[in-house]
Amino acid sequence: MGLKYSEPEILTECVTYAAAGMVTTREFISMAAWHFLEHPELRDRYMAASEAERTEMLHEVLRIEPVVGNLYRRATADIPLQSQGKSVVIPNGALINLHVYAANADQTVVGEEPLSLCPERKLNGDRIATMLMGFGDGTHRCPGSFLAIQETDIFLHRLLALPNLSIERPPTLTWNDISTGYELRKFMLKLEDKTA
Repeated sequence: MGLKYSEPEILTECVTYAAAGMVTTREFISMAAWHFLEHPELRDRYMAASEAERTEMLHEVLRIEPVVGNLYRRATADIPLQSQGKSVVIPNGALINLHVYAANADQTVVGEEPLSLCPERKLNGDRIATMLMGFGDGTHRCPGSFLAIQETDIFLHRLLALPNLSIERPPTLTWNDISTGYELRKFMLKLEDKTA
């Protein structure tokens, strides 16, 4: 069953996905580098870890630092909810604002110290991704999530292996209202030559 999109519409969609993926991955790489460089014990653990462990560490960084803060979706049917003893129905067609930061810090799921980076965090619940809503979920989950984590891991594993690498100037953190996410700018690293 064809949806009858034109070639320019398909191209526009592809370019949009590609650009969004590049921008969000760039921001995440910077954020993860900032965490690991500010916390040498995390950096050492990341560098000594297996690829699977490094992936879980990156998922934990993404959980506490999701690049996109809000996801907007339309209800495709009435959605009955129960929360704190109250019943609510989100009506079909309603715009839903999913606050990713709040969802990712829900103590009933992530436990104590929800805003701390804890690589061995145990989640409460079934079939919950370790980064929670960091890549969205369902049919609109980020299609490039695996690629973003792999690119981040490849880059950071090589960068953080450089001896005498440190932060010269922490990044300037700003908020982008269009993407509802953070932007890190003017992040300066230094590599000292201690042989001189």
